[in-house]
Amino acid sequence: MENNFIYFISDILIAIGAVLSIAAGFKMKEKNSFWGRKWSPKRHVMLLSTVLFLSLLGFIPFIGDFLKLTELSGLFSGLSFTPYFDFSKTILNGSLIISPLAVLFKFLIVSSAFVASLLSLPFVKVLNQRVASFSTLFLFVVLGGLLLSVSNDVLSLFISLEIISVALCFLIANFSGKKEGRLLALSKECEDNGICPGASFGIFNAPLEASVKYFTTNAVASAFMLLAASYIYLHLGTLNFSDIQILAINKLLPQSPLLNAAEVIFFSALVFKIGGYPFYLWVMDVFKGSNYAISLLISSTIQTAGAAALIKSALALGYFGSILNFALILCAVLTLVIGSLLAFRIVKKEGSIKDFLSANTILNAGYIFLGVSFFTKGALCAAIFFLIVYLVMNFGLWAGFGLILKNLKGDAEKDTRVISSLRGLAYISPAFTTAFTICILSFAGFPLMAGFGAKFYLLVEILRCGVWAVHPLLFMAFSSILCVYFCFKIIQFMFQKPDNLKVFKKNAVFNKTNVFTLILMLASALLFILFFISGPVIKMLNAII
Repeated sequence: MENNFIYFISDILIAIGAVLSIAAGFKMKEKNSFWGRKWSPKRHVMLLSTVLFLSLLGFIPFIGDFLKLTELSGLFSGLSFTPYFDFSKTILNGSLIISPLAVLFKFLIVSSAFVASLLSLPFVKVLNQRVASFSTLFLFVVLGGLLLSVSNDVLSLFISLEIISVALCFLIANFSGKKEGRLLALSKECEDNGICPGASFGIFNAPLEASVKYFTTNAVASAFMLLAASYIYLHLGTLNFSDIQILAINKLLPQSPLLNAAEVIFFSALVFKIGGYPFYLWVMDVFKGSNYAISLLISSTIQTAGAAALIKSALALGYFGSILNFALILCAVLTLVIGSLLAFRIVKKEGSIKDFLSANTILNAGYIFLGVSFFTKGALCAAIFFLIVYLVMNFGLWAGFGLILKNLKGDAEKDTRVISSLRGLAYISPAFTTAFTICILSFAGFPLMAGFGAKFYLLVEILRCGVWAVHPLLFMAFSSILCVYFCFKIIQFMFQKPDNLKVFKKNAVFNKTNVFTLILMLASALLFILFFISGPVIKMLNAII
């Protein structure tokens, strides 16, 4: 058996990065130079991005193995660093598993965190010395996601989810916008001096309020997950996913209403992590109370980790009765409908950009959740493919909105930045508007975009589950119609000629090369490419599940 070190290169690099981040934080507090230079928040976030980029390089040995699984395998027959047939193994008595699917999830989590760190750079300059804590907690979220990817039992899955949740809770509570933080400090000063007791403290303490709501909901979900795990162990005598699969294959699973109830409770707790119904409200609250960087982390890395937890649990625990299947499908379709209705209402009333992004996160989580709910190999493969396409679309959308917020006059972190602020963008930068329109059209499921291919593939795989699957697809069709409406409404805003363009700064940077424009252009190009190479990608996903 070959050395397991190669499978944990990215984990080790991120752990080292967390230690460096803590060390740099002490240097910032001492107001000393670090490696001969003054250590600024910008340089600290650049260190964070560098660590994540080096972690991405740790996946190079597996590229050849994954490419061999596609229809283009003949072109890469000589490219191999790790023998694919020795690729699956368990460690720590089966608590952790190294498999192609685990490596894929690890790659998605690290890559999403890397892009999120790049897009967060302009929005964390205001953190000053707190940027060290931000980077450290950010890396702990990624470490939790990497542990989750290789989890092979309920306890290791639970521990990894708690690592992510605790780090995210502190991120939400301690990091807000510049103006919001200034008003919060003023409110505290008024409280201490007795000038305006209770007047504005509750208004501007949004990050703390959002953190408390998230912590409370997460604690309840964790308690129910442990309760469900205890009943599963009581009936099966094991919490290991591989052992449960063996019991299912040999038809040794006991038929018990209490066991079915435990499965429903367990998956309901996991639904919280992805922001599905009935635990979707925390997404809206946290987006309102946190700054752009934290919201982006939730929309990308946290969503990816939640989807990985659902898919891994579905592969192991999806052998139970139809009660679990019905309960999850019901939650999935309600997530789809609620997310689309929220986004529809926000765009129609020209609401906040943050509110729209949170509703969009809930909506797309519903599509992933719907694929997982059917527990078939094809539906799970479609859910993973939709997750990959969602990440590309999502980063394009966030890059576009981030650039818009950056160029609007005033404080970029204000929730008063509404969808109607997009009016006239086509007259400022046609190139930016074109790339941004491609990302929005992909969300709407427009043909020749990867979003269309992902939704169509999901629809086909669900239909293969039987005639009864038509009923959930009716809700999916309703959600898609609403999605088309509000996506075209956003495009209409960009092409409307406004009375004036004074809402934007005088020296707008839409046409200059920066990280936002690069990620937006790259995302729009990848959406076209993924549509035409979806066949090889889907073949690879089918091979690794």
